Amino acid sequence: MPEFQHGGEATGIIYGFLRYLSMLQRELQTHNLIFCWDSKTSKRRKIFPDYKKKRRAKDYTPEEEEFEIAFRHQMKMLRIRYLKKIGFRNVFVQPGYESDDIMASICKDLKSDERGIIVTSDKDLLQCIRTNVSVYDPHKQKMTGLNAFQNKYGIQPYEWGILKSITGCTTDEVPGVKGVGEGYALKYLQGTLNISTKAYDKITNAEGNAIKHRNADLVYLPMKGTKHFQIQPDELSEKGWRQVCKQLGMKSIKDRMPFRS
Repeated sequence: MPEFQHGGEATGIIYGFLRYLSMLQRELQTHNLIFCWDSKTSKRRKIFPDYKKKRRAKDYTPEEEEFEIAFRHQMKMLRIRYLKKIGFRNVFVQPGYESDDIMASICKDLKSDERGIIVTSDKDLLQCIRTNVSVYDPHKQKMTGLNAFQNKYGIQPYEWGILKSITGCTTDEVPGVKGVGEGYALKYLQGTLNISTKAYDKITNAEGNAIKHRNADLVYLPMKGTKHFQIQPDELSEKGWRQVCKQLGMKSIKDRMPFRS
């Protein structure tokens, strides 16, 4: 909602973000939310300089540049000010690491009697699924748990990281084994790929093994060095929510708190 402004500053990103929190509460039946953010710096670029290279080198039109600046500013204000003012205490970022790493680390540390739901449309995080961890795609409004993952792909979730090391990731500009897509990689991991095929040879020869080894550091979650995050009880406040809405001129959502029972 780039046209949303208050006091001369863009507020559309913040408005859409806060409004979506209410929708998430209803869809997932919880108000225990953890927010994970990408770092500006990237350890993955030190390992592989071409990581997300085109995305970083993109030429923006003046309109796109203006929106990008406004977008980043609003997201920063959400992270450092508004979410905390509302009372959310679990707002995490780690220099050099991505939000994927933080989500994976938190899920890995969950106790057996705790349940985690990762809200993302990024298939990389499917490798984090386990008995008490599911992935919810907000675009498709679809939940994928352990049984659903196993039935669809015929492998274990941790093997999804191996699959990504084979196929690479086009969105992150990580090249995989040439000519080997998800279908061949799945058959290889399932043990059904004929050893006489070119795909099998490409995956298992010296070049393929070198690609898999390099990509492992880029695609396995969480990345080595990701810290453990201490989850704190929220201190959600109706007063804080209303203050944020008033400060940003968001009258339409001041009565739609994402933590109202």
